[in-house]
Amino acid sequence: MNVTEAISYIEATHKFGTRLGLESMRLLLGAMDNPQDKLKFIHIAGTNGKGSTATMIATILKTAGYKTGLFTSPFLEAFNERIQLNNAPIDDDSLVSATLFVKQRIEILLEQGEPHPTEFEMVTAVGLQYFYQQQVDVVVLEVGLGGRLDATNIINDPLAVVIMGVSYDHTDYLGNTLAEIAFEKAAIIKEGSDVIVYPQDPEALTVILDFGAAKNAKMVLVNPDDISILSHTTDNQTLKYRGDHLYLDGFCLKLLGDHQALNCLTALEVMALLNRKGYTISASDIKKALATVVFPGRFEIFLKNPVVLIDGAHNSNGIQAFVSNINQYFANRTINLFFGMLEDKDIEESLSYLVPIASTIHTLTPNSDRAMPAEKMAALIHTNYGKSVDFYDTMEAAVKSIDLTRKDEVNVFVGSLYMIGEARTLIRENLL
Repeated sequence: MNVTEAISYIEATHKFGTRLGLESMRLLLGAMDNPQDKLKFIHIAGTNGKGSTATMIATILKTAGYKTGLFTSPFLEAFNERIQLNNAPIDDDSLVSATLFVKQRIEILLEQGEPHPTEFEMVTAVGLQYFYQQQVDVVVLEVGLGGRLDATNIINDPLAVVIMGVSYDHTDYLGNTLAEIAFEKAAIIKEGSDVIVYPQDPEALTVILDFGAAKNAKMVLVNPDDISILSHTTDNQTLKYRGDHLYLDGFCLKLLGDHQALNCLTALEVMALLNRKGYTISASDIKKALATVVFPGRFEIFLKNPVVLIDGAHNSNGIQAFVSNINQYFANRTINLFFGMLEDKDIEESLSYLVPIASTIHTLTPNSDRAMPAEKMAALIHTNYGKSVDFYDTMEAAVKSIDLTRKDEVNVFVGSLYMIGEARTLIRENLL
């Protein structure tokens, strides 16, 4: 098996769909001698901000000298991005080795009449096996969908649980109210867990705190007043942090926007917790890491004259944060918008934030069977807002349409991560 065959083998299991529940995962990991029980985890759930916060935490830990695993989803440009060691994607040989190991165990289970694991269960198992093989010190583990029945919730006794902002998403799986969704995400809290809670809507916060109390968890509520933005440019922002256990003056964060400052604050509360648990993470380690941390696809600026940027804001809360960033960094500029979204997302609410800032709008079809077709999206925007909208059949045509002589224009690709990854590749190939 080579790496192409390994990835094809994993992705072929997409046909088994999404199956929430832990029984299949428990059987698979049991056949693998339970690698998860030999690792330490920081487990992160929430609707938005999981990936950025996970990346900040992993980068700080790596900088502090800890061998750090990072498990996120989905990937932008290459499958290997989902499983990282010290911020580097899993190498091809290791991916093949771990996939073969998992495949052999799956074949044994199938012979015993057990159901085939889903794609996400397989990816999770491959990641856990790799992290065990590498003997990592800490795994930063991002939930795939929800929390309670997500494959990652097979772990026991995490070092820290992080609950990021809860909003409406995946309502067909998680529930139709914030309380129902918050319950699903809070359910990664284990008995006696140390929990860091991002600022929440009161309805969600009540559920999270009640769940934590039932589990005798120790809850730390992130306080937005503990961090302030001193200045910002399109390269970074300078922040000040004053927590109960950690203080940082005038440090730089490469990730942009008010929401990233709050994500950073959450990561800092995790660092303070780990220090209290006996880990050694200095202020200089944190400053060095945050000044360089990158998270591709989140308000990522490739060119400044004219501006070309991408943002994987794929639901209404993400779109709100994106629009806030546009108003903060590019106020009163001409916005040339390229947009595509999955049909099961809150499209109309997202458009209510996006359309008013855009001078010109082009639509695209994300590479997903759940995508809203570009032509249908264009018609929706025209009908609801009376704006002239065109659509592109391919991402390559959209990227090549950008006129680099229009120096004052801000060209933005925003929406589904299934679209943003392709845009990222083609921008680098055609515009840089």
